[in-house]
Amino acid sequence: MNHSIISENQKKRVDIPLWKLIFFSMFSFWQMAFIYYFLEPSSAIDGKIPLPINIDNGTLLTAVCYILGILTMIFLPKIIVWTQRIATGVALVSAIGFFLPLPENILRFNIYLQIFCCCLMIGFETFLVVNYFSEKSSIRYLTVGYGIAVFLIALVQNEVVSIPFSTFRYGMVAALVLLFIFFLSMPTGSEHLPQFAKKRDGLIAPKKMMCGAYLTAFIAALMGVGGPAVVGKIEHGVSIMYLVVALSSFTMYFLHKKANIHPFRMVPLFVGLGGFGFLVMLVSAYVPALSYVACILIGFGMTVCMLAPLYGVPIMKSYPSKFIAPSIIGLALSAVLFHAVIAEIFLNTPNALYLVYAVIMVALIFVFMQVEPFLMFALRRRITDEDVTTDEIAANGVEEHGENTTAITTESINVSNALQAETSGDPLDVLSRKEREVAELICLGYTNGDIAKLLFISEHTVKDHTKKIYPKMGVHSRLELATLVSRYRTDK
Repeated sequence: MNHSIISENQKKRVDIPLWKLIFFSMFSFWQMAFIYYFLEPSSAIDGKIPLPINIDNGTLLTAVCYILGILTMIFLPKIIVWTQRIATGVALVSAIGFFLPLPENILRFNIYLQIFCCCLMIGFETFLVVNYFSEKSSIRYLTVGYGIAVFLIALVQNEVVSIPFSTFRYGMVAALVLLFIFFLSMPTGSEHLPQFAKKRDGLIAPKKMMCGAYLTAFIAALMGVGGPAVVGKIEHGVSIMYLVVALSSFTMYFLHKKANIHPFRMVPLFVGLGGFGFLVMLVSAYVPALSYVACILIGFGMTVCMLAPLYGVPIMKSYPSKFIAPSIIGLALSAVLFHAVIAEIFLNTPNALYLVYAVIMVALIFVFMQVEPFLMFALRRRITDEDVTTDEIAANGVEEHGENTTAITTESINVSNALQAETSGDPLDVLSRKEREVAELICLGYTNGDIAKLLFISEHTVKDHTKKIYPKMGVHSRLELATLVSRYRTDK
């Protein structure tokens, strides 16, 4: 069942041109390149002397900015775009300052200012993908955009070509200029912000899909930290990994564009290659030449770890909550802290750590395969103008005739929706109207109890419908049902 809020939110989503998405991807380049030059102990100003100041508080400031960004997304979502404009402008002025012979105290302040602006906006990137971008734009950004950004990140590692800080400053300024232009092009009015669900709206969260998506995002973020940490121990390993990430990101988009393979469908393969890479890294302790093969394989795994913002899109399409983007970023921060604990535990036993990472990658595949059909169904569910009309009819029916007529009103609505839907060849066509309703809610990841509330029927009735649905569809579980329908709608 669709709701007018969901329908209106879908209309507000923006299809962003590719060139603007490339401008937006400069955030990732600025973030990663800045960290490389300023937070690594081997960094040098103009390639002559080590960074002449102490920035030990950088980690604390990073955590504070993460939390501040999360609170802003929850309590002040209307100012997100304006905040990004201001923060990017401040960061741009700060970047220009690195061209000047600054005193030590001013230089320290300038670096902290860069850290503050960069880390504050990390969560806002996910906020835009989840709440503003169309699915098409989200995919293009997380593949083509990220591919370009990651390629540039590989270059500034100074392993492919030598790029001293004196040259990098120009790249940092250029990236911030492009990023500032992008934010200027984004709408700022509250009418462009999605409407978030409230209790009075009668919407219920699809718990199975949401929990699975959040768990997947957490594990992906954990490996997104672990991968670079492992390959960083190999000479040129980081550059090799990032170059593979860039190449596989472009490949992912090509397959999506030309072969109609959704990025979610590629996740198990890429994660499997990454998990195998950690095992190869373990073997490389005895065969050193395999270390570069391991870096390549891990690079494939890291590609899908960058898709975390995309998990929020189907959730938003099913249950528009203002906590989706903050939750994804909060989980990312938790993953960083959790990784620090794991790394400390296995500090003196790197081979055991590689094995742990391989196991975690297997867990990522398992969890993702449990939730992927529900995510894909949510992305492919039909949301039309008729749904808005029927929601209004339902609301009026309840108001005029009382709660006892709700089921009748809902039934008549479903007849209208079924007749208007484009269902030719859809596997759900073999079901009755009520069974189809139940099946679609199952495919969204709703529990029996929540389905009963949404359809104004008893939980026992839901179970009866489910018993009839399975043999008609030739499936034996909720997962098989969601997989069958989502595969049809994805390949159609």
